[in-house]
Amino acid sequence: MLRVSGLAKSFTSAKGAVKVIDDVEFDVREGECYALLGPSGCGKTTTLRCVAGLEHPDAGTIAIGGRTVSDPERGLFVPVYERAIGMVFQSYAIWPHLDVFENVAYPLRIQRPRLPKSEIQARVMDALVLVGMQAMANRSATLLSGGQQQRVALARAVVRRPALLLLDEPLSNLDARMRDQMRNELHDMINKVGVTALYVTHDQAEAFALANRVAVMSHGRIMQEGSPREIYQRPETQFVASFLGAANILSARLEARLAISTVLVLEGGEKSHLDVAVPDELMLGDMVELIIRPEDLEVLFEAPAHSRNVVPGRIAGFTFLGSQSECGIDIGGTLVRAVVHPGHELQKGASVWLQINSSRCIAFRKGG
Repeated sequence: MLRVSGLAKSFTSAKGAVKVIDDVEFDVREGECYALLGPSGCGKTTTLRCVAGLEHPDAGTIAIGGRTVSDPERGLFVPVYERAIGMVFQSYAIWPHLDVFENVAYPLRIQRPRLPKSEIQARVMDALVLVGMQAMANRSATLLSGGQQQRVALARAVVRRPALLLLDEPLSNLDARMRDQMRNELHDMINKVGVTALYVTHDQAEAFALANRVAVMSHGRIMQEGSPREIYQRPETQFVASFLGAANILSARLEARLAISTVLVLEGGEKSHLDVAVPDELMLGDMVELIIRPEDLEVLFEAPAHSRNVVPGRIAGFTFLGSQSECGIDIGGTLVRAVVHPGHELQKGASVWLQINSSRCIAFRKGG
């Protein structure tokens, strides 16, 4: 439904041209929700705006539903209103002087050729039913809460029955509780309508909950693409590993490769036997960085009988969170985060051992 190839875009600043999109390439299949995920300034929103026709790319092609809508090399640029898209902005862009019905009807009223009033009435009410706002059709837009405005924006985006739905941080202006609720409702709506969607967000939970595939962006490039599970469990770069969720990073020196384990000397001097696969090109003596997520660490309060995949440490601090306790553990001067059952009595300075789930531990060349 959407194909983006070799997309590039630069903006001019006081310091000269700044490239915000650098050879971005991806495709979105029909009926799929595809998320562009990354920190502020990574180029995800500019990419979406190029797809929408709100920005003119410098290079590359964009095709929607098999129709090329942008190709600078050929001088081709299809305007926004001729692209088969619906869009939900971060600010919602609700018209304050119109009621809910007229906000949703607006795209249909300016559509050419004109639609009969009866069809506009039916399609607007269908869209409002979809988002649960049919009872507020005549309410003034100025009397809507943030969550209600978001629903109206969604209804307006789908009322034209677009081939592609574009969503730019649509939940970022909501409070945490409403954001969780709307995330679930948005997931149900996308699945119910079966619309193809391109979703832009900096929030990992949103991307993982809504998208079939996720592309993690940094500095105008896609660093990794895959299912939420794939990119979380098997990150290909240090940036992806550290950006997705909480990540502990341990520096170590590669001392030996054994038949069933790798001998690493942690930065604090602790020698550890870990069943961790390190890049083949690393030589003995090279430094590596181990990415270990808190949920892949088990805190042991008694010394285990074996030393493989175990690292000793001391409790540096802890916070009781109700359903769990969050623990900071000092390993040779490096503080790592782990979670433990709230029933454990924790004491600052107490000795503990960390059992590492080595199959979920990722090693990279340090600085690579």
